[in-house]
Amino acid sequence: PSGQVPSVVAPSSAESNTALNIFSEDIPYGEESRKYRRTVYDFDAWKKHRSQDRFWRNMSTIASSGIYRGLLNEVGAVSAVAALAIVWNGLANGFTDFDGVTHEAIINGLPKLTLPMSVFTVTSPSLGLLLVFRTNASYERWDGARKMWGLMINRSRDVVRMGAQWYAPGTEKSGFLEEGAPLAEIDEEVKAEKLNRLSKSVWSFSRALARHLTPPDEDEEQFQKDVRERLEPTQAEALIASDHRPNRAMYDIGCAINDLPMHFMRRNQMDLDVAHFEDISGGCERIFGTPIPLVYSRHTVRALTTFLLFLPFGMWGQFGDSWNHIGLIPSASLIAMFMFGIEELASGLEEPFSILPLIGISNKIGANCDELASFKSSLPEPPVALETTMATTSSMSEGVPKMAAPEPVVVEVEPEVEAEPEVEAVVTEVAEPKTRKFRIPFTKSRN
Repeated sequence: PSGQVPSVVAPSSAESNTALNIFSEDIPYGEESRKYRRTVYDFDAWKKHRSQDRFWRNMSTIASSGIYRGLLNEVGAVSAVAALAIVWNGLANGFTDFDGVTHEAIINGLPKLTLPMSVFTVTSPSLGLLLVFRTNASYERWDGARKMWGLMINRSRDVVRMGAQWYAPGTEKSGFLEEGAPLAEIDEEVKAEKLNRLSKSVWSFSRALARHLTPPDEDEEQFQKDVRERLEPTQAEALIASDHRPNRAMYDIGCAINDLPMHFMRRNQMDLDVAHFEDISGGCERIFGTPIPLVYSRHTVRALTTFLLFLPFGMWGQFGDSWNHIGLIPSASLIAMFMFGIEELASGLEEPFSILPLIGISNKIGANCDELASFKSSLPEPPVALETTMATTSSMSEGVPKMAAPEPVVVEVEPEVEAEPEVEAVVTEVAEPKTRKFRIPFTKSRN
């Protein structure tokens, strides 16, 4: 039927981690097209993006562009106004038929519908500022959302890397290994199980946040399927049943970290990275729940629409050399298409999560974390435990045993001998200096 969105199979969550063919002509328009714009570039996509034939390729796809196809009503309205100006002024001032014969006005006394171009010349800078601010504010929201998810990738990798490197049984009770104590034997099976739980929990946060920012009818079924496949049954069902799933995922990450045997100071460092997840979640919710002030958006749309609807009346006199000013219609339509397109782009970028590849980023986080959890050290293990250097004042307050202070060191210091005074004919006998002993506490040198 006319106006119906073409049916196109949406990419699955597994395919969303790869580069999509953004130059396909089968992409639908309108709200349904947003799910097909979650592009992830690879080398081939970048080559095509900057190829020398991009100008002609992009010009040839104007008719199939999702942006312009979504503006048919707006551009059609401007074209209709341009046609009205031609017909009205033809009736009021005469017209030229197909044989080139000029006819007088059909309706005498009918006023001519024209406006001076100075009206549009004066107002166009203000309209340009409105559109620039609207576009920049929308792009900043898109850029901020992408940076938050980029930070999530970094922090997710960091948490799993620290968990894999700092896994050290024998340090969880006292905080450190006693000097000379043998290293605790690591059960590789238990280690792999605990690190796998940490990796899957970290992935579950990004996946839960992606679902949190995606419409339920689009991702809920796939989300439950992914979670049940990757997580333990109890953890998966608890996550699905939670009202705020990202918070539940962060709780599971904390439980997985607490289950790792390591020095508590290192566990605190990992928790600092997990705290960034809360900032990311809150930042995404802020962008999603708070649009650009509606008064500004509405005023921009009203100003732009009014400007373009009245523009044909100002341009009518400029096309006197064309047959019955017929060139006004395509000219006004092209101007409307590009200017309405600017506002359409700003509106599309204002809510960035429906055009960002959130599920693809989440899958990337899961693959990277699983790989980090499986890494093995290529360095030989030390034969004995290293002496701890992490017993600080804060650790003493936590009940960690204090290290024995070293005995004071006795250092013999000889005083300086004054130089013999130069006196003629007098020889002063200098007494042999006495040795004095000082007790100096064992401290670090200030030099």
